[in-house]
Amino acid sequence: MNRIIGILMLGALISGCTDKTSAPAPWSACFNGLSNHGRTADKIYVTSGKKAQIIGLQDASFPDLGGHVAGEMGGIWTGSFKLADGYWMKVADVISNEDTLLHAREMIVYPHQNEFDFGQVLSGLNISSTQFASDVEPGVVISYTIENTTNNERSVNLGFLLNTDMSPVWFSEENGIRNTADKVEWDKDKEIFLVKDSLNSWHMAWGCDHKIACYEIGIEHVHTKGLVTPTGMYTTLLLQPKQKETVRYVITSSIRSFDEAVDNYQILLKNADKELDDKKQSIETLLSTSEIEIPNKDIENAYYWTLINNRWLEMDVDTIGYYLSAGAVEYPWLFGCDNSYSLQGLLRTGNFDLVKSTLRLLNKVSERTNGNGRIIHEMSSNGFVGNKGNTQETAHYIVALWKAFEWTGDKKLLEDIYPNVKKGITWLTETMDTNKNLFPEGYGIMEVKGLNAELIDVAVYTQQALAVASNMAALLGEDSLAEEYAQKAEMLKQRINTEFWDEKAVSYCDFYGSKSDALKTAKGAIEQARMTGGEESEVIASYYVNLINEINRNYKTDVTKGWFTNKNWVINTPMECKIAPFERAQEALETIYLHNCGKYGPYLSAVEKKHMMTIATGVQAVAEANYGRIDRAIDYLCKIAETLGVNMPGAINEMMPDYGCPFQAWTVYGLATTIVSGCFGIEPYAYLKEFTIVPQFPQGWDRMSLKRLRIGDNYVSFSIEKNKDTYTLIYTSQNEGWKGTLKLPEMRGKTITMNGKQQLVEGDTILLNSRKSTIIIPLDK
Repeated sequence: MNRIIGILMLGALISGCTDKTSAPAPWSACFNGLSNHGRTADKIYVTSGKKAQIIGLQDASFPDLGGHVAGEMGGIWTGSFKLADGYWMKVADVISNEDTLLHAREMIVYPHQNEFDFGQVLSGLNISSTQFASDVEPGVVISYTIENTTNNERSVNLGFLLNTDMSPVWFSEENGIRNTADKVEWDKDKEIFLVKDSLNSWHMAWGCDHKIACYEIGIEHVHTKGLVTPTGMYTTLLLQPKQKETVRYVITSSIRSFDEAVDNYQILLKNADKELDDKKQSIETLLSTSEIEIPNKDIENAYYWTLINNRWLEMDVDTIGYYLSAGAVEYPWLFGCDNSYSLQGLLRTGNFDLVKSTLRLLNKVSERTNGNGRIIHEMSSNGFVGNKGNTQETAHYIVALWKAFEWTGDKKLLEDIYPNVKKGITWLTETMDTNKNLFPEGYGIMEVKGLNAELIDVAVYTQQALAVASNMAALLGEDSLAEEYAQKAEMLKQRINTEFWDEKAVSYCDFYGSKSDALKTAKGAIEQARMTGGEESEVIASYYVNLINEINRNYKTDVTKGWFTNKNWVINTPMECKIAPFERAQEALETIYLHNCGKYGPYLSAVEKKHMMTIATGVQAVAEANYGRIDRAIDYLCKIAETLGVNMPGAINEMMPDYGCPFQAWTVYGLATTIVSGCFGIEPYAYLKEFTIVPQFPQGWDRMSLKRLRIGDNYVSFSIEKNKDTYTLIYTSQNEGWKGTLKLPEMRGKTITMNGKQQLVEGDTILLNSRKSTIIIPLDK
C-alpha cells in the first residue's frame, strides 16, 4: 500500500468515533470466558486481585510450585505473606457414605474471576465453583454450587479443607523473617477459624456463609512437605430434587490483629457480590479506554487480554503501596527494568494512576536504598531490595518518567522526582563512566555472566535519558543544565553510531571495550553454558572457545572496539529508540530478521538460538514500526498473539511459547506501543494540550479505530475506513482547546475534503482544532 495513503488512512483512524452504537464492544467477548477444555489441567493458573492471589493448577489442585521460595510460590497469598498452601473440597453422601475429593475437569478464565467445572460428582450431583480475589480487602472468595440432578432428596456433606501455611515472601529469611508454626483456633461464637503465625504479626480469619456442622483443627506445623494435616469445616446440605445451592467460603487476613482480620472477613462476606461486580466494571472501564478495533482479530484479542493480564498484576500492599508487579508467579514484586517497559505500555492504554503510583514508589524505594539516583532492580513485597540496580535501569526509568509526563501532563510528578533524575544522570555519566568515554559501565538487561561492560542497551538508554533530562531541565527553568544534557545526548548518539556499529556483521555490537573485556565476556559465557551441562551447552561453549581463538588471533592486546560476541536481542535498542540512521536501521533490522530470529521473534541470544521472550519480540516490533516497516512490526505482534492461551486461558507466557511466568507485565509494551504509536502514530504533548498523528496502515487492513485514547485530562478517538475511491477519517475530542496535528508528508498539493469543505494541503500537516473533524482523502488512481 502507498505509504502516503497509509498515513492518511491512519490519520482518519486516529480520529475514531465516540458515538455509541448497538454493536458490542470489541473486548466484550472476554467476559464470556475462555475454557482450557481440560487440556491444560497440569498447568498453573492465577486468580488475582490487588489485595490477594490464588495460585494453583488448573485441575484445582495445589502441588508444590515455584523456585524463588522453593515449592512455596503456590497457594493463597496476600500482600507480604502467604496464608495457605491450598484448599480442597471433600464431598460425601450422608446416606451412602460415598465420598470424594473434587477434581476439576475444566477451568474457565474470566477477566474478574475463575470457574472450575467438576462435572458429575458421586451420583447425580453436579458441582462447579467460582473464585475471585479482592481488590479491597486482603482476602479471597470461593463459592461452590451443588446441583441435585436426581428426582430424590439428597443429604450432602461438604468438607472445606484448608492447608494453612502462613509464611513470608522471597528474600525474607535473609533479612531475619522466619517462618514459624501456625496457631489455629475455632471461634465458636462467630463460627470461623482464626490463625496466626507464632512469631510474626500475620493473622487470618476464614469461614462459611452456611451453618457449620463440625470442624477439625489440623496439626500445628512449620511446613514440611508431605506431612501436613489440613484444617477443615463441614457443612450439611439437604437438597430437594433438581435443587441447586451455592455455599461460599471467605478467607481474609491482617498484618495487625485478629480483630482487623475478622472485620475484613465480615466485610468481604457481606459485600462479595458488590465487590465482584465493581471489579468487573473496573476492568470494563480499563478495556474501554484506548479501545482498538482492527482487522487482525488475533492481535486485537491478545491486546485486550494483555491489558487484563496486567490488571491481574496490580498490587496494593498495606506496608508498601500501589504498584504494578512484574509477573506471576515468580516475580510478584516491584522491578525497575520491567516497569520501565511496562509503564510505557500502560500510558498508551490510559492507566495513568497506576503508572504514577509505580513511578513514585520506585523513586521512593530507590532513594531510600541508594540515595544517589540509582534505580533499584527489584524489591520483594516485604520491602526488601534484592538488587540495588543494574546500570540501564536508572536511565530507562528516567525515560519512562518523561513518557509519563508527555502522556499525563502531570508537572508535579516531574517536579517531585526531578532532583533524583539529576542525581541519576550524575551517577550514570560520572560514577559509572570511569574511563570518561560517555559509555556507562555495568550490567544491563541481559544478566549474562561476564557481561559487566559498556553495553549497547546501557549506552542507548543513557543517551535517551540525557535527551529527556534536557527537556525536563528546560521545562523547569534550568537552561544551562538543559544545554549540557542535550550536548552530551548528541555526542553519545554519535558515538553509539560510530563505535557500536559492526560493518562486517551489519549489526550493532553487544558491548564496547578492550580485547581483555571481550575475552572475559567469552569466558563468562563458557562458564555459564557449562553450568547447565549436556550436549547443547557444549555446542555453545564451543562457539565461545572458537571466538576466543579468533580474538587472540586477529586483535592486538591494546585494541578497543565494539564486540559482537553474544548477539543478544538488545542490539535492537538503537532502532527501538530511533537513534540509528535510517539506512543503517533498515540493514540492522533485516540482519536480525534473517539471522537472529526463531519462530516467535528474536532469540535472547542468537548464539544459543533457543529462548524467545515477549519483551524481545515486542521491542523488535516497536523498532520495525519506527522505521516505516509496519508490516514487519505486525508480523512480530502476530508471533506474540499466537502464544495466547497456550498454557493458561487468556494469558501470554513470559517465555514464548509456553514457559516461564504464566503472564508478564512487560508484554504490554510491544503490543500497545506498536499499535498506538506505530500504527496510529500518536505522539502526545499533554502539558501543551497537543498531539501529533503520523499513521501507518498495515497491508491488507481496510479499517481501524482507536477510541477514548487518554491524553492528559482529555479523551480523543480516531477511525478510518477505506472505501472504493477514498479513505474517510473521523476525529473526535472530548474537550475543547486541544490541537491535533495530522502529519501527511506525501500529501503536499493534494485536495482533501474536511468537514464538507475542500481544501488544498499546502504543507505537510493538517490541523485538527475542532472537537470533531471528518476528512475524506481521495485515493490515487
